[in-house]
Amino acid sequence: MDTTDHTTGPAPDDFTTAVAALTNAVQSANQGKGSDGAEIVAHVLATVVANLGSTAALTAARPGSWEADLVDRLVRSTVGWDDDYLMAYRTAPIEVVVNPDEEFADLGVEAMYQASLEHIGDTVTGGRWTGPAPAIDLSEDEAEQIEAADELIEALRGRDTTDYEERFTAAVQAELERLRASDPDRFPDRISVTVRFVGFGTDESELTDSWTPGLAGQLYQHARETTPLPGADAAPDWTSGKTPGDALLAAGHWPHLRIHELAHYGTPQPKDTHA
Repeated sequence: MDTTDHTTGPAPDDFTTAVAALTNAVQSANQGKGSDGAEIVAHVLATVVANLGSTAALTAARPGSWEADLVDRLVRSTVGWDDDYLMAYRTAPIEVVVNPDEEFADLGVEAMYQASLEHIGDTVTGGRWTGPAPAIDLSEDEAEQIEAADELIEALRGRDTTDYEERFTAAVQAELERLRASDPDRFPDRISVTVRFVGFGTDESELTDSWTPGLAGQLYQHARETTPLPGADAAPDWTSGKTPGDALLAAGHWPHLRIHELAHYGTPQPKDTHA
C-alpha cells in the first residue's frame, strides 16, 4: 500500500521565494562560486530599485525610517547618488503607456477638429448652426452637409491618431538609441522599451507622464515635446501662451483643409473691427 503523502503544500509567497533565492546565491558565493555575499545583496537591491524605477520607490512607504536610511545609503553607493547608473542594473522591460486622446486634448489638437466642424457648420447655415445639439432649424440639405463633414473629420482624426502614435513611438526609440550611444554604461543594450497606447477608461496611475520616475518618464517627456502634431512637421509650439493646437489654427493649419472634400470651405475670415 502506497502511504506516500501526495498532497501539495501551499505555494510559496514572493517573500519566501526571494529569501530562498538570495540565500542560495550567498551560500554559493561563500563557497567560492562567485562574488562575496555583501556584493550580491547590494547588486540585488540595486536591481530591485532599477526595476521599480528609482531609489525613492524602494522606501516610499516609510521614507523617514532608520531602515529606509540604511537601505538608501547602500543602494546609492551602488547606483549613484542621483541614480546615475540605475539603468545598468535593470532587468525588467520598460513600458511607456500613453493615452493619445488625452494627449490630443491637452495639446489642443482635439479642439482643432471641433473648430473645423464649427466653421463648416457656420458656413453651411450662415451662422445659424449651434453645434451638435438637436438642429431643429436646419434644412435637410444643411444637416446632411454637416453630418458628412463630421464623418470625414472623424475619419481624419482616426488617421491622425495612428500617425501620431507611430511618430511618438519613433521619438521614444530614437531618444533611447541616442542615450545608448552617448553613455553605453548607463544605458546598456539589454534595456528594452515598448510604447503602449490605451484609450479612455484607463486608470490614470497606469499612464506614463513627466512625473514618472526613471527612464520611462524621461522618454515620454522627450517624445511629447518633439513629436509633430497632425498637419505639422515641427514640434508642438507653446510659445504663444496658448495650446499648440491654437498655434496651428492661427497659422492656417485647419484639419478640414487636409480633406479634399472639405478644403473648399477655407478658413474663417478675420472679423471687420471697423464695421
